[in-house]
Amino acid sequence: MDYDYSPTVWKKVVYAGAQMASFPQGARDLKELAELDISPERLRRATERIGDERVAERDAQVAAYEALPIPAQHTVPADQPTPVVACVQMDGGRLQYFDRADPQRNEDDTFWREMKVGCLWSMTSQVSAEDPCPQLPASFVDPERMQRMVREIKGFSGPDASTEDEAEEDRVDERPGRPEPLARSVVATRHEVERFGKLLVSEAYQRGFAGASRKAFVADGSESNWGVWRRHFSHYVPILDFIHALTYVYAAAVAGRVLKEGWQAYRQWAQWIWSGQVNRVIAALELRQQALGEPTKDTPKTAPSAIVAKSLGYLRNQRSRMDYPEYRKQGLPITSTYVESTVKQINRRMKGTEKFWSHGVEPMLTLVADHLSDTPTLARFWRNRPQRLTGSRRHQSTAA
Repeated sequence: MDYDYSPTVWKKVVYAGAQMASFPQGARDLKELAELDISPERLRRATERIGDERVAERDAQVAAYEALPIPAQHTVPADQPTPVVACVQMDGGRLQYFDRADPQRNEDDTFWREMKVGCLWSMTSQVSAEDPCPQLPASFVDPERMQRMVREIKGFSGPDASTEDEAEEDRVDERPGRPEPLARSVVATRHEVERFGKLLVSEAYQRGFAGASRKAFVADGSESNWGVWRRHFSHYVPILDFIHALTYVYAAAVAGRVLKEGWQAYRQWAQWIWSGQVNRVIAALELRQQALGEPTKDTPKTAPSAIVAKSLGYLRNQRSRMDYPEYRKQGLPITSTYVESTVKQINRRMKGTEKFWSHGVEPMLTLVADHLSDTPTLARFWRNRPQRLTGSRRHQSTAA
């Protein structure tokens, strides 16, 4: 195929394969916009081939990082600018994966599997002596919005939150002192979380994040997230996504109450969370739990006592990552909406009831993430590819 396509055509082919909703759609767009007549199957093979090359390049980058002495891993690569604020966020999504040899699959299982997505943002912000936004923003005391958020958060409703408009997500954290995002790089994989963590920390090294004056790791309460933080980013400020915390508080406030009564409790508790007074909310929930009684193993998950117990456990476990006034003074982000929006962008290409992936899933995830990144990773790949191919052919010729 390298002899069939010029480098310019290769870029167009891979862009269509990775960015359009499907390979048939990509083939139609190439014919209409670039006058390239290529079948969907050929488009798939071409895209996955380049994706395989990018996966190999990505894995080599990880290996090179791991080969560095530990002190060198905490330095900035030559000629790499350092951001004022470095922010790492991670989350999960789902796609359909079919492989008869998949050890996770059984006869009664569905094909849905987890993908892992990370966003690495360079940002800029100011440090403040006082909390630049001590009052809870109005967006968090909007009844309709809070009901929608609670429905979409995992654990209180279905497995995915994919309906909220991305622009609205970005507006949720509009507040004085909010850091300004500058450049994003995206990492996505179907591999296990240990390998994903290595991809994240390798990319953070390449971005020069070690030199940032302020660093934040923002995620929801999943233990796998904080395992990655402990292994690779323990020198970053750990921040629990504020919106996840708030939805647990909301669910507990309205559980077993008429909405008006529950809403009054929620508004007070939400302000306490915003103000960093997590222990006051925990104390209020403990009283609420006493009034409702402790749930048993037979108690339905939707019972008020079970909902309050779940929220109480969540806040107890996460309270060390909930000093939101201090994070705002430091000019750090307090929500993970950036990575959640990115997951939805990846879903447009990778997720669908009609989409089943197999061995091509990792190359595709890598290319989709590359095209969402603001960094020059993909441009550098295309620039260096002819040299790699020439070297490979020369090696093959010598070996023959």
